[in-house]
Amino acid sequence: MKTAKRVLLIIALGYFATGCWFFDQLNPSGFTIKTVVITPPSPTQRQMINNDPNVQVIGNWQGDNGFGSICGSQQTLNITTGSDGTKRISDGRVPAVWIFTRSGGHTGCGTIFNILRAISCAQTTTLECTLTGSNFGISPASIDVNAPPATALLSGQGLNTTYGTPTVEFYDEYGSYLDGRVANTVSSDGTWLEATMPGLSGAYSGTYTIVILNATSDGSREVVGIATVWIYGNDAPVPPPDPVPDPCLQGSPDGPAPECTPVVY
Repeated sequence: MKTAKRVLLIIALGYFATGCWFFDQLNPSGFTIKTVVITPPSPTQRQMINNDPNVQVIGNWQGDNGFGSICGSQQTLNITTGSDGTKRISDGRVPAVWIFTRSGGHTGCGTIFNILRAISCAQTTTLECTLTGSNFGISPASIDVNAPPATALLSGQGLNTTYGTPTVEFYDEYGSYLDGRVANTVSSDGTWLEATMPGLSGAYSGTYTIVILNATSDGSREVVGIATVWIYGNDAPVPPPDPVPDPCLQGSPDGPAPECTPVVY
């Protein structure tokens, strides 16, 4: 009797402490939607995945998926995710395939249609918005490594000085970070900036990438555009040819080459 009371007490405490989550573990049902925004990486900043709150999500059940008990009966939804980017659909029909449309959230996400997801009971399904930087032009478009210009002009859209001056980062053709510079001048309409070129001494000819970043309210940086520039005038040396392999060291089904086998008299 005491054991039974103790179990009931644990269940009651679990309910009041964690709400429906406790019972979801015993009898999972429905699913959770999570909206996130993904910012592209730059040479000095890793790809970032952040919660994207207040996103409108419209969903429609397409068909059951898999075997086993169905969790829930709701087949359509029109919700807005909360401040943490999540929304629980307690009676959503799963396991099943759903199709979603997400609208709003982070500036630049807009409306994303036809997001297809296979969802299991009590699963969290993530609806992403991946931000990509727009293409920027650069002048000059090609640079002699032996006589580089002092500055370059980058033109595009979306430059913003609200939280600080935009910066530019320079990468070589292998994606290695070379240098970063704060823009010298930014146009009032956000369509161009001028930046000092990094030192190119010793740089080999090739296509180099320039990443343009806006400052954000939390002190981080956000990619707003990408430009490419051709560097010429210092071709990389031709690597030496691979050494000729020793036939005596190469294994094969027939054994080493005949000349590798000593003659026994």
